[in-house]
Amino acid sequence: MNELYTYTLAFVMYNNHILMLNRHKAPWLGLWNGLGGKLINGETPKASIQRELHEEMGVFFDEHEIIDKGYLTWNTFEAHGQGIHLFVVELHEPLQMKFPKMTDEGILDMKTYDWIIDERNYGVAPNIKFFLEALLKKGRIHVHCVFEEDTLKHVDITSI
Repeated sequence: MNELYTYTLAFVMYNNHILMLNRHKAPWLGLWNGLGGKLINGETPKASIQRELHEEMGVFFDEHEIIDKGYLTWNTFEAHGQGIHLFVVELHEPLQMKFPKMTDEGILDMKTYDWIIDERNYGVAPNIKFFLEALLKKGRIHVHCVFEEDTLKHVDITSI
């Protein structure tokens, strides 16, 4: 795992539903995405996503509940750090909160997998529909996204 990457992103799932955040700020302002954020100095990627999930959801997950699924990189984009550590949390029972839920980061809501990856859905961060299946079904992966200006042109997925 590359410790130089400065971001974390997690997808919390229960059955065929995934918790998504409609972001209040860039990148992906106004689009649905997973939950996460920036690493704080000295923090491991797993500790960072554990903290971010607690801050954004109000739920604390033990380290063993958070599955390291690899990382995502890109050629150029407005975010700094050029990489995101990817995680999945598989719930065994539904979350005990009402959705949609307004938070400081945006709106939390459970969305079906099919809704997220639907090619007609323009409300989801554009790269998610290209890597979500591999993220959920394979082991660790490296997702590399190629952008021209703000347009996603290509996504490569390799097992690591």
